[in-house]
Amino acid sequence: MTDGETAGVMAQGIPGLGDVRRRTAHQEVLDRLRRAILGGTLAPGTALILSDLSSQLGVSRTPIREAIRDLTAEGLVDFDSYRSSVVHAPTLDEAQEVYELRLILEPIAVRRAVENITDAELARARELHEAMLATTELGDWVDLNRDFHATLTDPADSPRLLSIITALRNAAAIQVAMSLRARVSQLDEANQDHGRIIGAYARRDADAAVDIEEQHLRSTLRAIEAYENRNLEAPPAA
Repeated sequence: MTDGETAGVMAQGIPGLGDVRRRTAHQEVLDRLRRAILGGTLAPGTALILSDLSSQLGVSRTPIREAIRDLTAEGLVDFDSYRSSVVHAPTLDEAQEVYELRLILEPIAVRRAVENITDAELARARELHEAMLATTELGDWVDLNRDFHATLTDPADSPRLLSIITALRNAAAIQVAMSLRARVSQLDEANQDHGRIIGAYARRDADAAVDIEEQHLRSTLRAIEAYENRNLEAPPAA
């Protein structure tokens, strides 16, 4: 991304926070920045300038610093050699490694979770699925998607395993969002997969749930690979 493009992205702005009485400023800033990153308003490589963000969001720099710290832990933000914070710019090699690991670990979590999931947890997964079907905001969809998969694997009750999986999902989030922007039909396919996964959980069919989850992960990786390969083949901007 050129300096001009980055400036243009920043100029588009992020919606102000408005009334934050019901939530802490830190949490609200965190949600807004995360969704701006996942939705493409803050593109990979964009510098996160405290003064600009403070002006756009209408809050002090303190909750912004705290939110950037959390986003760094999620793998969505990096610090460059000058200790400036920038939106993470993932690579194809990174995605392939992440999905190789997810394909090993998530089936373990799914198989355990199917045995333990409660009706309340299944109801929560259905609510998230319905919210993903209804939303028109890509950043919201990607954020809901992470919550959806977490809801279905948290019943595995394996803290170390789930911690690793969460970190891998966070690392994949930006490329998932970029690939979805490039191929909108993938959203419908993903939503259909989610419905099938819920059905397998409801039947307590661990084999089916694992099979659908593996297909879902492989499909997402193929979409990311196609997106990244198209970028590699594209001629440089004049």
